Formats: sequence, C-alpha cells, structure tokens
Amino acid sequence: MLFMENTLVKDEKHGGRFVALKDFGDKTVIVDGKNPSEVLEKAINKGYQNPVILFVPVRDMVQIY
Repeated sequence: MLFMENTLVKDEKHGGRFVALKDFGDKTVIVDGKNPSEVLEKAINKGYQNPVILFVPVRDMVQIY
C-alpha cells in the first residue's frame, strides 16, 4: 500500500499552534497563535481576506479524528 504525505507546514516552531497560510497553493505562514479566531483576526488585519487556518501538531503527537 502506498501512502502519500503532504505537509503544509514543516517548521517545528509552529508545533502546537494555529497558523494562517496565504492559500493552499502558497504555504507561506502569515501569522500564528494559540487559537484559530485570534489567528484569523491577525491575518485579516494584515490584509488577507481568505486565509487558510490550520493546527500544526507537535512532532509525534497522536491525533484522533
């Protein structure tokens, strides 16, 4: 079985935080923060009306969906 992994944010300094990206095509981190509403507000204040907000897990963190 073949597994593919697409990592949006590779920088470990954002681990355990929410980040805002310009869009899925441009993975540049605009801002980061402790909660998604804070991150969205900061991104909008910087002029990005439709940023992509996501949580970056800490390395080796177990995630249950």
